[in-house]
Amino acid sequence: MRMAWAARTAVAGQAPNRTSILKSPCSNRGFTLVEVLVVIAIVVITFSIAVPVARSLVARSHAVYCAVNLRQIGLATMMYAGDNQMRLPVTSHQRSQGGKSWTLTLQPYASGTISFKCPKDPDSRRAYTYLINDFLTPNPAGAPDLDFSRLAMIDQPAATLLFAEASPDYRNTDHLHFSDYHGGKLPPEVFEHQVATEAHSGKANYLFADGHVETLSKREVLARLDAENSRFIDPSPPTNP
Repeated sequence: MRMAWAARTAVAGQAPNRTSILKSPCSNRGFTLVEVLVVIAIVVITFSIAVPVARSLVARSHAVYCAVNLRQIGLATMMYAGDNQMRLPVTSHQRSQGGKSWTLTLQPYASGTISFKCPKDPDSRRAYTYLINDFLTPNPAGAPDLDFSRLAMIDQPAATLLFAEASPDYRNTDHLHFSDYHGGKLPPEVFEHQVATEAHSGKANYLFADGHVETLSKREVLARLDAENSRFIDPSPPTNP
């Protein structure tokens, strides 16, 4: 067959070209400038989409990890209360009465695994991100006549803040200082000075006195703070119901 084909080719005045037979007509063709630019554009677009998504996922994981930390603190708090006549843990202020900070008393109820810091806390030097509401401690400095340190004394534990994330500028030890405003409304700027209301993409995690955790936006939490007869910070019943 090959000899016959070669013969026919010779008759036609053409020499057989073995290379042209075996070689693909497109084998020497490279990428054009347009094709290269299209590929680069696709890579850039993909990268521009992937980076924000990755950042969002990391931020979300930090928020979830932080909420898990607070849930663990809440669970340990409820177990501690069950062993102590339903009293909540105290702060370093009660050391003169023989008390220990919640940072010490709660650890045994979680096998020493409680993390006191949010993974997104920008201050690596401070020991605690999570601070207890001083209204729920015995005889707080700003209102020494109060004692809401027992769960039975709190009318609305599901609505009353127990722990919050500290703001980057707040340098207190293990508790928030809200009790100075007993009998009046806590100003939003005072709350925001102490609490990181936008720690997680405009939101923050809050642990309530019944042990549940909520992730609230700045707008939502300030609305609760400003609500009529709010028990969000001060669990005291309204004086004029």
